[in-house]
Amino acid sequence: MKKALYLAILVSLLYACSGPVTISPIHITSHDQTFVITDPSKGYNSYPTWAVFPGTETDYRKIILNITYACPDTLHCGEWDYVDNIYINRINGLRGDSVNIELARMISPYGWFFDSTWVFTWKVDISDYAILLRDSVEISFRHSGYENNTDRGWLVTLDFEIHEGPQVMECLGWDTLFQGNYPYGDSSDPIENWLTPKTISNRYKADIARLRIIQTGHGMDDFENCAEFCSKWRKISWNGQLVDQREIWRECSTNPLYPQAGTWIFDRAGWCPGEVVYPETFDLPLDNEKNNLLIEMEPYINPNNPSAKYNISALVIYYKSPASKSDVTLQEIVSPDISDKYSRMNPICCDPKIIIKNNGSEPLNRVDVIYGLDNRHMQSYEWKGDLKSQMSTLVNLPGNLDYENGSGEFTVILKSPNGRKDEYPADNMLSSVAELPPVLPTQFILKFRTNNDSSHNACLVTNASGEYVVHHELGKLGKSKVYTDTLNLVPGCYNLYVSDTAGDGLDFWFHPEAGYGYVRLLDMNGHLIKSFGSDFGSEIRYAFVTREGAIAPESQEELPLVKAVPARNYGIFDLEIFNNDPADVNIHITNADSTKIILDQTIRAFKEGFLPFDITAHEDGIYRIYVEVDGKTVMKRIRMKRS
Repeated sequence: MKKALYLAILVSLLYACSGPVTISPIHITSHDQTFVITDPSKGYNSYPTWAVFPGTETDYRKIILNITYACPDTLHCGEWDYVDNIYINRINGLRGDSVNIELARMISPYGWFFDSTWVFTWKVDISDYAILLRDSVEISFRHSGYENNTDRGWLVTLDFEIHEGPQVMECLGWDTLFQGNYPYGDSSDPIENWLTPKTISNRYKADIARLRIIQTGHGMDDFENCAEFCSKWRKISWNGQLVDQREIWRECSTNPLYPQAGTWIFDRAGWCPGEVVYPETFDLPLDNEKNNLLIEMEPYINPNNPSAKYNISALVIYYKSPASKSDVTLQEIVSPDISDKYSRMNPICCDPKIIIKNNGSEPLNRVDVIYGLDNRHMQSYEWKGDLKSQMSTLVNLPGNLDYENGSGEFTVILKSPNGRKDEYPADNMLSSVAELPPVLPTQFILKFRTNNDSSHNACLVTNASGEYVVHHELGKLGKSKVYTDTLNLVPGCYNLYVSDTAGDGLDFWFHPEAGYGYVRLLDMNGHLIKSFGSDFGSEIRYAFVTREGAIAPESQEELPLVKAVPARNYGIFDLEIFNNDPADVNIHITNADSTKIILDQTIRAFKEGFLPFDITAHEDGIYRIYVEVDGKTVMKRIRMKRS
């Protein structure tokens, strides 16, 4: 009790004395719900506009670019995963310099099934461009693609979130190294012709050259599906020494934006549909007056029809050494948080997660972390490690979150890096909105059905201590089998975790042979509490709190639940239907425009299960299925194709 009181007092004092930490960031909006469509005649469409940033009298500590996509009110969202570039075209006004530097890169989502209420925001740190974002700057959003531009598009907002404060390292200048679409696999024009060695001179008398790269692979050639779907390594050498070697590859099945209408789960060459392309940075010592930089791609030749390309944007930013020796920064609160970026990991009821960064020149070996909800029951944790200068790490904080008053404000404070005073404490504190996880009764039912690829799946429930309450182990589950667990839990915090090591969930349209599975929570009467989407990629994470006497929340899903399995078929398929209680189910199958009824059937007193159907007597095409229960009708589409 005394320790908690001390921590609460300390938090209050830090709030009162923290100075700049209470200053709200400056927001500069260059594009405000700009209507964006393709130009099929040339494959891209540019949307330049001018934005006015603070002058040099304002110190920049950090800049976050918030990129928001939304659907137009009367049109579809865009259908395809196209490259969207955000550029600084010009600086210092109309008569200023043309720089044409890529600030950030997005890949648009497969958005065909999103509705007018859909909106999503991505975040990327662009602090390296602070020297350019002064006064009048021309910002351009460039949307690529060839899809129809009369019935679809995006509303795009670019918000520059500027945090005031002294520079971590003084920026002296920059040089653009590479910016373009470079051929890959073409023996007549190898990528080595373009990725030529660069000499980096120290004309700025800097200490550090920060190499910043945005790289993605595109095209699907006839040899190895390069460069979008082939994993190739890239090497970076500095003065003849290897700095980095890695695969230009990215896992997509953990994408926070899911599901999408296309092949969103497929891993790709440095990018995923509906996701920002995160830049890579490498701090290189400027020990010599002239330094040699070499970027190499894995040798690859397509002997047939080379068409692969790597889209590479690389520049070097020149910095002085860090201004402080001892300077830890609280970069982000990962959980609890309500941002889209971390939606897969929230809400939570225990074990918060944060990201810290060492902005000091000396390695960070330990730091005290103070955290809690609404300034109550504050907890402390000493992080230990070996974090080098300018590096970040994820920190897992132990303990439960006390949601006595429901949702609230979660606060984290960093203190005493390496046991010393922080030379810039103003970025040692952050707060986030913490949503109360679902509150369930202590007794309920977990119903889990595997699909045909059950060897990829595991399903478990753990308590706050990490002990198993339910454990359906990976590799030990039967195919297309239903597992029903009646849980009788003590009040507390719990986590449900369902994994798929193949990354295609329990249902993915591109893999109909894998079949269909589901995960549901039911009350003790068999009524639906929660139905999880089966197209979840690699995992479901669901935190919940149980309380004595709690009433099971009403499901937000519209009943009846209906799923056609598979949705693309040869005319033979199942309807999986779930009702809270037995009821008469009326099923009508029509042609695509509902002008012709090809099946009309009523199933008496049906609650849940699979119903088989055969419409092979009819021609290939799109069909509509209407399922009506107690006056409520759900419509699903299927596509029948026999060849």
